[in-house]
Amino acid sequence: MTSTGWLQAIRAGAHRRHGVMPLDSTIAALETWLESPFGLALMQREQASLDRALNCLFGYHLMQLSISRRLELSSASTINHRFALTPGEIQAGSRIQGRAELDQLPLPAESIDVAILHHVLEYSPGPHQLLREASRVIIPRGHLVILGFNPWSVMGCCKPFAQLISRRPQWRYHSLRLGRVLDWLRLLDFEPISIEQGFYRPPLTRTSLLERLRWMERLGTSSNLPGGAYYCIVARKEIAAMTPIRPLWPNLNRIVGLTAGKPSSRLPDPTSTQTEPQQAANYRHRGNHRI
Repeated sequence: MTSTGWLQAIRAGAHRRHGVMPLDSTIAALETWLESPFGLALMQREQASLDRALNCLFGYHLMQLSISRRLELSSASTINHRFALTPGEIQAGSRIQGRAELDQLPLPAESIDVAILHHVLEYSPGPHQLLREASRVIIPRGHLVILGFNPWSVMGCCKPFAQLISRRPQWRYHSLRLGRVLDWLRLLDFEPISIEQGFYRPPLTRTSLLERLRWMERLGTSSNLPGGAYYCIVARKEIAAMTPIRPLWPNLNRIVGLTAGKPSSRLPDPTSTQTEPQQAANYRHRGNHRI
C-alpha cells in the first residue's frame, strides 16, 4: 500500500472512531447527556444567554433547531408563532412540531424572522450546508442565534483526551472556533450584533464538584473572560436595499431637425377613416421607400 493509501486508511479509521455521526442517530444520547448534572448546569447558563438575546428580537415566526427534542429554548421570546424541527423520531410529549433534514428545510425562502441553532452546527456532518439553509429561510433584517462549543475553553481542551477513552456521541463534534463561525456568517451577509460566552467549569459528572467550582463561574462572568465553554452569537441578515431606477427618456435632448413620429404598426389603424384595402396599400407603399 502506498503512503497515500495509508493516509486515507488512517483518516477513515479516525473518522469511524471520532468523526461526527448523523444527528438522527445520536440525538437520543445527546438528550441523555444534557440531562446529566453537567448538562443541566450547562443548559442553565445557555438558557440565560438565550433569554437575554431573544428578549430584544421581534417578528412573526421563530424556528428552533436543537440537539434535544425535549427543550423549549424560546420561552422568553415575544413571538407568537414558535416551532421546532428535528431530524430524529418525534416522541410522545416532545415539543417538536415537525421532522425534517436540517440541511434541507421544508420552508420557503425568506419566511422566518428568528432562527435558533442550538449546537446543531458542530453536531452536523455538513455545518456549511446547514448554515446556508438557515440563511435561506431567514428574511432580510431577520436574526440568527447560534450556540456553539468554544474549542478554547476547559471543555474544549478536555475533548481530545475524552475521545481517547470514550466513544460517546457528546465528544464527537466539530471544533468550530468563534472566529471561523463569524467568517461564515459574513460570507452569508450576516452582521454579528452581540457575542456572549459562558460556563467556565470543567465537564465534571458529579453535582457536588460542580457546586464547589461555582467560583470559576462568578470569576469568568464578572471579568468577561473569553474561555467560556459556549458562545452565543446574535447576527442580523443584512441585505442591501435595491431602489428601481426609472428610465430618463422624457429628459433626453431631441436632435435638431428630427422629429419622433408615431411608430408604424402592421395592424390597421382603427381610428383611420380609410378602408382596410387603402390602409394596406399605403403600408406597402411606405415599405417600398424604406432605406
